[in-house]
Amino acid sequence: MGKVSVYKCSDYEYEKIKHIVFKSLEYSEISRKIFKNAKIFIKANLLMKKDPEDAVTTHPNLVRALSEFFIEKGCIVTIGDSPAGPFTENALKGIYSSCKMDEAANLSGAVLNYNITHSEVKAEESLRLKSFRVINAILESDFVISAAKLKTHGMMTYTGGVKNLFGVIPGLIKAEYHFKLTSEENFAHHLIDICEFIKPDYTIIDAIDCMEGNGPSNGKKRRVGLIIGGDNPHEADYIASHIASIPFYKIPTLSLAKSRNLYDVSSIVIEGDDYGDMDIKPFTLPESTNITFISDKIPGFLREYLIDRLKAKPKFIHQKCISCGHCVRNCPAKVIKMENKLPIVDLKGCISCFCCHEVCPADAIEIKRPILSKLFLKIK
Repeated sequence: MGKVSVYKCSDYEYEKIKHIVFKSLEYSEISRKIFKNAKIFIKANLLMKKDPEDAVTTHPNLVRALSEFFIEKGCIVTIGDSPAGPFTENALKGIYSSCKMDEAANLSGAVLNYNITHSEVKAEESLRLKSFRVINAILESDFVISAAKLKTHGMMTYTGGVKNLFGVIPGLIKAEYHFKLTSEENFAHHLIDICEFIKPDYTIIDAIDCMEGNGPSNGKKRRVGLIIGGDNPHEADYIASHIASIPFYKIPTLSLAKSRNLYDVSSIVIEGDDYGDMDIKPFTLPESTNITFISDKIPGFLREYLIDRLKAKPKFIHQKCISCGHCVRNCPAKVIKMENKLPIVDLKGCISCFCCHEVCPADAIEIKRPILSKLFLKIK
């Protein structure tokens, strides 16, 4: 029987968060498994250099509370991520400072991860890549905590605990895997495969300030006021997406995880606060959300052709561009180049992964869908 905790938390005041985090973890399976000097890795969502108040990254007070719980149990806690861009010590220092993870570490007694080595792992049970690279700090840990953020996502519709674990793949190697697995289905299976290889021991989702619309970095901040946790990451994601009123079948990772029997909705037990009186309005979805929904009556070959031609694509707003080049470095298909210090994209080669949109620090990339797509896709 799966147990998911949902607690109300109106803001990021530390003592409130600490009380909820400690209560959630005390009743989790991991609290019965940990041991003195166990190595705990808290894998936060540190997508890019953003202030915590922007609702792009996991809030440092949540990470601090997680750290303090395990340190009080005699564990050794490391905080980290492999964000978008190069996986280097200097890059990590900048991310930790901007996202205030350095403060979370200093106040709790945890350490920040600066181990930038990684290894090829074998994952024979994976449905897609049978081997992939994982950062060694994760592999060397006894327990992994996925400390995620509730956001919409341009390619996967929703990002939470499972998608958060893509950050165990080192730096720019993420782009390589994106390019190998260009369809939403293949990439979603890969995310699930990573999750099943890592097997996070607990998943906690920061749903106090969330993001809707064109997330995960350039959407609209949205106050919900909840903290969600669970031993099974798929179950935690299911409840989080349900709270956001995003149907699971629109979320490839949840839909495919269900088909792989990785969670059972009927067995989920929710504990904590009754949030039914909060009147949480449905989240606005990304403009890129299609995904399915050309009629099955259209022949398969034509259906695939239409999906490819009618996908949403990025549009660059040069007036906002700061010429940082992040879009070029993080494009899996290598179809973006800089001309006169401005990005130019070859849309014919674009795979609609929206990595460029995800890493743009200046909100200079929009997601645009061809007008004709509305003739074929059931878009509301």
